[in-house]
Amino acid sequence: MLFVAALLLIIARFLSVWTGTTFPVDLVSSNSMSPSLIEGDVVAWTPVKMEDIRVGDVIVFKSYVHWPDEKIVVHRVVNITRNSRNEILLETKGDRNKWTDQAGPHIPEPYIREDHVVGRVISIGQQPLKIPLIGYLGVWINQGLDLISQPSSSKGSLGYIGIFAPLTISAVILVLLIFILPEKAKTFKEKLRLYIFGPRPLHLKKTMLSFLIAYIVFLSMIHMFAYDSVTASVGVDADSPDSGINFGRLQPGKESFPKELPVVNPGTMPVKGIIFGRGNMSEFVTKKTFELERGCEKSITLKAVVSNGTKKGSYEGEIMVYSSPFWMMFPDELIQNIYNWNAEATVFILDLLSAVVLTLITMLLLIIITIIGEKTTVWSIDRSWLHASKILLKKGVKERLSIIKKEMKQWLIKNINWIMEIDLTEDADKNLFSSLGKPFLASLIVTPLVFFITDQISAMIIYVITAGLIAYLISCKIRSKIVLTSLIAITIAIVHMLVWSNIIIFEKNVMLIEMIALSIGVTGIYILLLTLFLIPLAIVSWFITRFIRNVKERKDPLLSLEGTCDL
Repeated sequence: MLFVAALLLIIARFLSVWTGTTFPVDLVSSNSMSPSLIEGDVVAWTPVKMEDIRVGDVIVFKSYVHWPDEKIVVHRVVNITRNSRNEILLETKGDRNKWTDQAGPHIPEPYIREDHVVGRVISIGQQPLKIPLIGYLGVWINQGLDLISQPSSSKGSLGYIGIFAPLTISAVILVLLIFILPEKAKTFKEKLRLYIFGPRPLHLKKTMLSFLIAYIVFLSMIHMFAYDSVTASVGVDADSPDSGINFGRLQPGKESFPKELPVVNPGTMPVKGIIFGRGNMSEFVTKKTFELERGCEKSITLKAVVSNGTKKGSYEGEIMVYSSPFWMMFPDELIQNIYNWNAEATVFILDLLSAVVLTLITMLLLIIITIIGEKTTVWSIDRSWLHASKILLKKGVKERLSIIKKEMKQWLIKNINWIMEIDLTEDADKNLFSSLGKPFLASLIVTPLVFFITDQISAMIIYVITAGLIAYLISCKIRSKIVLTSLIAITIAIVHMLVWSNIIIFEKNVMLIEMIALSIGVTGIYILLLTLFLIPLAIVSWFITRFIRNVKERKDPLLSLEGTCDL
């Protein structure tokens, strides 16, 4: 189920990128919802009707004030009202913010209408379900893309190729090696142990080294083409044609009035850059170097200088702006010397040097990791140091900790491990009705809970636990039956939520491919929820019925002689 959920989410992600639609998994990029959500958290949402939104729900909506750029906001509903046309309007606020989105010193959002509501975050009560902090990887990738794409946004596609192509190829190879290429005679667990944790796990060092080298090559290539340009022109005893920067009509031996060229660094790191003329403007434009802090912009003063002996005529060309954060590694004197020698060659030389430095750093890190790994292995094998005299521990503490650890392990094996070996179909061959009848009946009895409780996850939890209790009360006193009841109940709850979400999706007035993309993503999320909640809810349901049984047996010890109960 995890594999299917991941596959569906990957397909949905590609479709959402292709169609330009929203993806039902969001990365929290600020702390406005702290402490409920903080930067780096990952949340999932599902479509919702306006009528089903309640005060306290965390919703996902498209911001009005960032038009035409689309910004997705994850904030809590603090008030619901209606306008004169009886439309539902939502007032929203970040948990950490002092002001609502619709008021305060910032640019206010209008009240959120249905056309801007994307969905509702999957929550238990008013607490959003989240994967904490793992989204920092996404934040770093986004920062990397911003960094690579500066100073020109037109290179975004190259940035995606440079970042994701080696990673995608490596991931595909890893999946093929784990799931397809291993010998058929081995079990799945043995395959994982052999190919991931074994003595030679997929030649991991060589794979990682190849990946990083490929990554550096891509990075180097991207930065070779990372530039902005603007057309420029000058006339020598002639009229200067129109261009982005027109230096006007000049005479030999003269220089133009200064012209301002704005440069911007939208990236997350400071950059060093160079400016020079190309084409027919290469001999006229003064060369410039600059440094720019992250998120800053500045104007560079440029002049055109016409040397004596220049032929009369109109000259057109380009002014090129190259910059890179990796050039910050090199001293200004080195950059200036290469720049004075050949401006265009400076770009290739500095990027080549950057790639070499990054490669050396990468290999050094690999060597350090390898050494640490080998030392750790030695330490884990040779544990003789554990038997040394207890210098820092009081007498008996170590032995007591060892006993506690052993008791905890035995308790877990005794009380929880059975669920991993349970056979839910052990009676199916004999009588299908007796195998599924009572668990299915118990689930059906409490099905209305799914429809009447608006909080989906809370409804699912209450529904599954209640179904387990009903199964126990109708003489279903076998652990496997309680687990089977939990499985049937949670499946019914998930299917109900999935069908309801897809109805909402297909009621939206959008293109069919957008509906399909969102439907696949939502399906993947619900299958993931089914996978994550199944075993914990089955254990909780069993634990409650076990507790009730123990109480009854204390009151009536003869019940313990029943052979039809293994709770």
